[in-house]
This record gives sequence, C-alpha cells and structure tokens, in this order.
Amino acid sequence: MEGKTVKVLLSAGGVGQFNAWKARSEAFTKKTGIKVEFIETPYENLLEDITSDGIASGGAYDLVVHLDTMGPSITPFLEPLDEYVKRDHFNTDRWPSALLDLSTFDDKLYSLPVRGHVQMLFYRKDIFDKLGLSVPTTWEELETVSKEITNKTDLYGIVPYYGAGNNGQNLPIWASYLWSNGGDIFDDEMKPIFNSPEGIEATQRYLDFLVTDKVAPPGSVTFGEQDSRTFFKQGKAAMWLGWWWVYSEFNDKEASAEDVAGNVQFASVPGWEGKGSQANVATFPLAMMKGSKNKDAAWEVLKWIAEPEEELDIVLKTVKKESPSAEQSTVITQTENLRNEELNELTDGFYNVAADNFENAKTLPNIKEWPRIADIISGAISKMATGEPVEPALNDAAKRVEKLLDKAGYYE
Repeated sequence: MEGKTVKVLLSAGGVGQFNAWKARSEAFTKKTGIKVEFIETPYENLLEDITSDGIASGGAYDLVVHLDTMGPSITPFLEPLDEYVKRDHFNTDRWPSALLDLSTFDDKLYSLPVRGHVQMLFYRKDIFDKLGLSVPTTWEELETVSKEITNKTDLYGIVPYYGAGNNGQNLPIWASYLWSNGGDIFDDEMKPIFNSPEGIEATQRYLDFLVTDKVAPPGSVTFGEQDSRTFFKQGKAAMWLGWWWVYSEFNDKEASAEDVAGNVQFASVPGWEGKGSQANVATFPLAMMKGSKNKDAAWEVLKWIAEPEEELDIVLKTVKKESPSAEQSTVITQTENLRNEELNELTDGFYNVAADNFENAKTLPNIKEWPRIADIISGAISKMATGEPVEPALNDAAKRVEKLLDKAGYYE
C-alpha cells in the first residue's frame, strides 16, 4: 500500500476537525507510506459530487463525508465495511448505538460515525443564579422556569425554532418531545403514528412555548436553528435547546454578547414527567466509495481517523488551547473518550453529560424517503406555529406521508 494516494472528499467551510485531520495526515503518511489528499466541496454540492462519482464509478474519491440523511440514497455507491471490520477485529462498540444506527442500512455498516452531534440544554447560569432557579430536568420544570424568566427579566425564557425547511431543522426538538412521551414517528409496519394521542399531546406542548405560554419570542415562528442561536447569543433569551457543538461558540467573547460569553452552562435534554428523556443525534460519517481503486489503503486511512487516541488528542489540545485555532474541534463520538477523566475535569463534566444524552438518544428514520417526509412534517409544524389546529394538521401530514411510502412500495 506504500505509495498509494487516498482521496478524501470533505465539506468545505473551515471545519476544525477536518483541518486537524489534514495537519495530522503527514505523520500518518510517514508511518504508513500512504498519502492522503483532502478535497473540499461546498456543502450544497456534496451529495451531487458523491452521486456523480458513484454513477460513473470513477474513483475520483476513495472516502467521503456526508450528512447521515444522505446515507440511504447513496448506499448503492458505498462499499460495505463489514468484511474489513471482521478481518481486522475492528471494534465498532466504541460508539453509542444511536450513532452506529445512522451508519447502518439493511444490516450492513457503510460508514464510521467519526463526526456526530447530540442535543443538550444550554442556559444562562447568571440569570438562573439571580432568580434562584434550578436547572430543569422535565418539560414541566422547563415551562415553569421559562415563565418565571419571561415575567421577571427582559429576556424570553427560551428561544426554539419552528420555521419550515432548512433540512427539517424544526424536527429534532419536536422529536424529543414525541419520544419522551412514548410516541414515535412510525410503527413497526412503517405506518405514520406521529398523529397518535401521544403525538398530538407532545406537539401541542412544544408549540405552547410560542402559542399559549408566550415564553418564546414571536420571531421564533419563522426561526431556523441559526436564527434562534443568534437570538440566544445576543443575550435575548435564557435557554436554548440544540446541538452540543454550540457550547464553545456561546461562551466565545468574539461570537456572543458580553453578558452571554462565560455565563452559558449545559444540562441534559429534559424529559416527560415519569417517562424519561430522549435526546436526538445527528452524524456526519465517513464512508468508502465502491468505485475506489485503493480500498485497502482507504480502509487504513479510515481506521486512522477513527483511532480513539487521535479523536481525544484533537479535543484535548483544543481545550488546552495548544492547537492553532483553525484545527480546533470539540467533537467526541466514542464512549470511552466521552467519559475520559482528564477531559471532563477540564470541561466541568461537559462530556459526561453529552455521553448520557448519546446513550439515551434515538435517531430520526434512516430511510431514503426521509428528506421528503421531513419536509412534510416540518411544514406542518410551521403551520401549527402560525395558528393551525394541531390534530387536523398532524392527521393531514400523516396521510401525506403514508401516501408517499405506499407509492414507494412499503406496504406491498
């Protein structure tokens, strides 16, 4: 394999984790003789680039990163990894099962979840201390705290996001409400059940922040994730629920308002009273192309990127401010590293809380029709946030989803 060049397709945008891989690849090449060429493409071109190379079986890329929701549609172009895993006794149990689920289709492993995100609750510790509030662990406590903050300060209690589109950005929080109430999106026969009594109750509760309790800003009716994140960073809300990677951004003096940076703390996603909590996860895994002409060398690169020691060292050097800013990353996906004692001492237990959320997490459906289904449900949530009654809107969305899946052959 010495002298082989492995081409890795990445999403452009200055991602610190990807930059760290590039910087460390020289040492990998010295050790193995395998050269690594990183190729970047804008995120909006990623699926098209993978698909074009896959159809042509051209070998332009050996390894590719992709959003998990792209996975089902590109599996025909990806090489299953099971034989490599078996041959090298490669341990996949290092990752939480929810992350592996997003890399698995038809019981075959198609990628490694080397980049992933979990939901967490972020809150303004200074506001909580000032009002003598406890960090909410249930949705009821979250509602109570949100009302008190809204009534006693000039901040909104929480800033959710109900806007349609944006790859279904309004679905993860809604799904956490749904799952923690014992509901689900589909039953075992892939029939939509998100319009069940549990689904209606969960959806209404999620919307009530805006519609009834008015503890969310009116603008959140059209907010996407980035809009709500910006609102929180500007110091206009006391809580934000979303992907964990924002923690460092919230506490960055250059990114957040003066009274926000340094005052943001974290907690687990709240749960339904008596039923527990269920967070959501999303991944950006790394897969091998079926058309690769250098599969064995590509597997060696994939194993190297997935080495626990590499993942941990990138983040430790980031936390200790020992790496260039362009190579900084806070992403950990492997359980042993999430529980690492030194890392948790340096981050006030941030990764232990994240590990708890990863372990109890569920994933949105892993089917190729999901992007279209997500658009239907996302649009329904947006309409309900602007006043449409919940039950009829969910029933209509469920009918449309069932029709889509029936046409796709799910019920034959």
